[in-house]
Amino acid sequence: MNTGKTTKLATLFLCIIMVSTTVVTGCTTKETAGTGNKPVVVYVADIFNTLNPYDTGAFSDSYIFNQVYESLAKADDQGNAVPCLAKSWDISADGLTYTIKLVDDAFFHNGEKFKASDVVFTYDFAKDFPAKKAYYSMVKTVEVIDDYTVKITLNQPYPLFLHYTQQVPIVNEKFVTEHNGDISKDASGTGPYKLVSYDPAVKVVLTANDAYRLSPAAIKDVELRYVSDASSAVVALEAGEIHFMSVPPVLASRLLGNANFTSQKTLPLYTAVIAMNTKVPPFDSKLVRQAFSCAADKESIINIAYEGFGTVAKLQAYTNSFGVDLSNIPDLSYNPGRARELLAEAGYPNGIDLTKDFGIKLLTIPGTFHEKVGQVFQNNLADIGVKVELQNTQTPDEDVESGNFAIMNQGATYRSDFSYNECNYGTIGIGGNNYSQYSDPYIDEMFAKGNAETDPEKRKAIYRELIPYIVDQALGIPIFHKQEIYVWSNTLNAKAHDQGMFPFFVYEWSWKES
Repeated sequence: MNTGKTTKLATLFLCIIMVSTTVVTGCTTKETAGTGNKPVVVYVADIFNTLNPYDTGAFSDSYIFNQVYESLAKADDQGNAVPCLAKSWDISADGLTYTIKLVDDAFFHNGEKFKASDVVFTYDFAKDFPAKKAYYSMVKTVEVIDDYTVKITLNQPYPLFLHYTQQVPIVNEKFVTEHNGDISKDASGTGPYKLVSYDPAVKVVLTANDAYRLSPAAIKDVELRYVSDASSAVVALEAGEIHFMSVPPVLASRLLGNANFTSQKTLPLYTAVIAMNTKVPPFDSKLVRQAFSCAADKESIINIAYEGFGTVAKLQAYTNSFGVDLSNIPDLSYNPGRARELLAEAGYPNGIDLTKDFGIKLLTIPGTFHEKVGQVFQNNLADIGVKVELQNTQTPDEDVESGNFAIMNQGATYRSDFSYNECNYGTIGIGGNNYSQYSDPYIDEMFAKGNAETDPEKRKAIYRELIPYIVDQALGIPIFHKQEIYVWSNTLNAKAHDQGMFPFFVYEWSWKES
């Protein structure tokens, strides 16, 4: 049975998750034609960390993987799971078994033909890396049926399983084995682009895969260029040295409406947060975390740090995600008086000097809106008697994933179903997106119940019980849900998507005919 003829239960699952927009991927047919030989240069705001897609959760790294690798399924802009390296799937009546038919004409960049054994190998390989654990932890077994058929059995029904395969790019068994399991500096996927060079602190260069099964990309060469300062990147965009970039709102006004550029505003499933490590005093105290939450003047932060392009956040997810109901959560909104009361109750009636007494500095990401978020929040804390110095970090994702921090600015994606937030708040996310490093059996149990429940209304009831508990624990401070602004040269046919980790696919682009 193919994707159009799933069981009744499978159809229910897909209906549950079709709540908000996600992406159209490089696995679809190109909308534009052309054979432009001019390289396209894409701005990247952070340094690259690794070419191993399972050892990172960084946005910068995902920009590489989206061009080089492919997965079994993707999500389109309507929130539907659509085939990629899979041709079709059959889901068992109990929602536990997925029999997946694979394409038979895909080749890895090293010349090896893609087969079912690579899928089995990929899921086994991924288990050694915690950063993406949330995307495959529900998988019990992956078995080869024949060269182009795999059977994946889950530990329990999981509404977002097919969507989660988007975060499981398929690697080649021979390639990984020849590299002794270390693919941090090399890559071989089945995607439309292949790696030419990798300089983590400068740029990544890609070139079109001429053997790509859906026809070669219209734009042959791609440079993903790291620029530490967004203002410098905008200057490079105006000079024609960069062709596509996500522009911080503070710099967008001079570009929006400019006839030399095309712009697009998206609503990524993304939350700007201030992460607090619950393993580090004084953030091991819930009262301190709550006090810091009440100290945050989120409206001012949005206006100052993001030019007003945001919505106040109360959770690392918003109501455009299935199951999110914020009508009955504890009130941790901006209230300096309440913040001082909570600090006193926690044993700090005279405030705290985080840097002097605990050796803690507020880490922030230079050259981004996060830096301004940190500056405003530093002043917010001063208003309640808390002193802290700011410190820039060039390795924000590594810091939070390893727990090598006490408090810092960060960002977190979410998905069209609240079940995704297990990786933000559950034990399974430690080492990945669970920035707070917090482990709570009740939170884990409730996410497990939500994943196992097939009735949408019952799932909503589970999350209505869980979300107030999570908010009360003050596991980080959700600041705002942002709007993303993309700008590109008007000589380029391009588009962006609403999903944070999958905002663009160069395969969809082409140069306009002169």
